[in-house]
Amino acid sequence: MLKVLASSSHENVQILRSLLRGVAEVVPTDGTLESMLKLGRDADILASNRVSREYIEAASRLRMIQTFSTGIEKIDLEAVKSHGGIILCNSHINAAEVAEYAITLLLAVAKNIIPNDRELRKGDWVYAFGGPNPNIEIRRKTCLIIGLGNIGAEIARRLRAFDVKIYAATRSGDSQHAALVDRLVRIDKVRPLVESSDFVILSLPLTPESEGLVDSTFISWMKPTSIIVNISRGPIINERALFDALKQNRIRGAGLDVWWRYPPKWRGKATPPSDIPFQDLDNVVVSPHRAGYSENTEREYFQFAGENILRFIRGESPLNIVDLTRGY
Repeated sequence: MLKVLASSSHENVQILRSLLRGVAEVVPTDGTLESMLKLGRDADILASNRVSREYIEAASRLRMIQTFSTGIEKIDLEAVKSHGGIILCNSHINAAEVAEYAITLLLAVAKNIIPNDRELRKGDWVYAFGGPNPNIEIRRKTCLIIGLGNIGAEIARRLRAFDVKIYAATRSGDSQHAALVDRLVRIDKVRPLVESSDFVILSLPLTPESEGLVDSTFISWMKPTSIIVNISRGPIINERALFDALKQNRIRGAGLDVWWRYPPKWRGKATPPSDIPFQDLDNVVVSPHRAGYSENTEREYFQFAGENILRFIRGESPLNIVDLTRGY
């Protein structure tokens, strides 16, 4: 019987066991390298969002890695390639939820929701009708979505309801979702779209090409009234360039769910998300990387992972095979 190592102590591991009963043994681990080597050095399949070179080199039987989420930056892709014979699959189960959250961040910034709430809780009505910072209208504006994969497509579908003109940019200048947008270009040709957009939403994977994409030059193309939302990965934006632009009001605001620094332990305390005090700015809405977390997504992550692993075991082609050369 095949062995599946599940790097999770979550009770939803039982979903994997139920789906794979009779065809594979499912062994849970706490995700530490020590635990993974002790319990799963002989695993055929690994279900995990984090995979180190040390584990990959030790797991000689490993043939499949299935992530529970979309991002694969915590997996050593070079080690996967060097090992040979391993396929890597990710999951796009949370695309609709992340899209909803991206638009929520956009609305929160545009409508001044956080400062409104904060001041009224203190009994201060400064932001009542006629106060500072009138709400930004979403309707009849232009939004640029950088990255038109599953999440970007879900964002575009929802923005249509706001009567928004939608632009998009991808690395190739093409997408199977091209019909959802009014104009699509290659990322290296994006400047005119940035200059004419009121909102920019980042929904692309973190790769060597996308890291630092939104730098001081990119931000200089943006309108002073524009808003940027990032639900992809923090390092796609140069943090100092963004902070300076926000502090100096060179752009209207930002909604950030992803960061440059995370606590050593997930959901830990006393770890600011950046060396730079974004939390002191009124024109940024900060969120602790929870866009893909909703009432059903955790269960759905495990359901998809189990079903995709079962496809692989049955000799069928699994879904969402990552191109190791492109990094997504």
